[in-house]
Amino acid sequence: MGGSRLAELTRPQQAETGVQDPVAHLCAAVFDSLPRADQRRKAELYVRGLLTAPGRKSMRSIAAHAGMAAGEQSLHHFISCSTWDWQSVREALAVYLERTAGLRAWVVKPMVIPKSGAHTVGVERRFDTRLGQMVNGQQAFGAWAVGDEVSAPVGWSLHLPDETTLADCAARSVLDLTEPGMLRRLPVVLDAVHGGAEELPQQFADAVLPFLMRIGAGTPLTVVDPQLPGIGRARSRAGAVMEAARMLRRPVRYPDGVDGSVRTAFTAAVRVETGGAGGAAARPLMLLAEWSDPRRRPDRYLLTDLVSAPPAGLLRLAELSRRVDRDFAGISERVGMRDFEGRSFHGWHRHVTLASAAHAVRTLEGEPHITGGRPAGYPAAAGVPSTGQPVVAGHPTTGHPVVAGHPSAGRPVVAYDARKRSA
Repeated sequence: MGGSRLAELTRPQQAETGVQDPVAHLCAAVFDSLPRADQRRKAELYVRGLLTAPGRKSMRSIAAHAGMAAGEQSLHHFISCSTWDWQSVREALAVYLERTAGLRAWVVKPMVIPKSGAHTVGVERRFDTRLGQMVNGQQAFGAWAVGDEVSAPVGWSLHLPDETTLADCAARSVLDLTEPGMLRRLPVVLDAVHGGAEELPQQFADAVLPFLMRIGAGTPLTVVDPQLPGIGRARSRAGAVMEAARMLRRPVRYPDGVDGSVRTAFTAAVRVETGGAGGAAARPLMLLAEWSDPRRRPDRYLLTDLVSAPPAGLLRLAELSRRVDRDFAGISERVGMRDFEGRSFHGWHRHVTLASAAHAVRTLEGEPHITGGRPAGYPAAAGVPSTGQPVVAGHPTTGHPVVAGHPSAGRPVVAYDARKRSA
């Protein structure tokens, strides 16, 4: 673990005390907002239990492997019945990741949680892509903080069928995290193939968040690009628009999101617009299509307000979604992200918040079989100020093209101020 970011961070502690404890380092920073010392202690013990308990993470196994043989009931109360604020912990975790690793984007990903019975909050029939079948379960969305070297879930939203749509739930996972203004407004990467492509752009515009979303070929759009004068301003489906734009295709090269190998594809980009929900004014957007085989239909359609970004940079940004899929399977599943055995809304939110902290420990440790490893001695937070990463050419998307004129460019970073804790 000598090449991990957590190891770098704990070296001063090790030099002073002779003890190196990456888990304690992260927990001390992330749980500082909890008002009571016993809450901070139990939060750390819960994270340690998630990291060490084998198999499914029940409350009993978490307590046993955290050194609390008789503490199962105490931990259950801490998760399901306590009053501590999970949102402040999530904000602190996001700040910790930005300070230690630097962030490039928020990636919003769905998570289906199979459940037996019908009395758990948010349960209904859902399609689980992992299993390839319908299941009885919950649907959640996680907002992942993603940098060049790490990815970890931070924000969460649980879909309640009677209260919100899936698209609103997906947006909420990241909007709840960025509303306080404590974090840099990074691009949001998400999948809207099955709905939400028409209303989500306006929600992100209202929050002044740039976005890049994958959409379906049937998504209706209005072409406003002079390169396609024949289409006019009539509403057309994304697939038909890009069929007319085939002559605009150009080859691009970009790194694969999982193994880093260089990929070659053909892309075409067209200026479009889509009306926001509730009759909001139309906004200029760009539709980008990617072909791995120019003789076939596009592999994916991407809609974005990063209209000045070159295709290679947008595809590199889109690839972050595949990295999140890899890290969910390799890390989140192992720390029990879907293993909450209770039924309550508050208990679920507290469990996934602490499981997200456990995931962050693992990804910052840089285990080679999970993340591809880190070079030995990789500096932690090199050049990253305490309130965020450096702004690159007026926009906080390190390693990505400048987004000229985007309303989020150059916005000041508001320093995180953890809630004052009591004794």
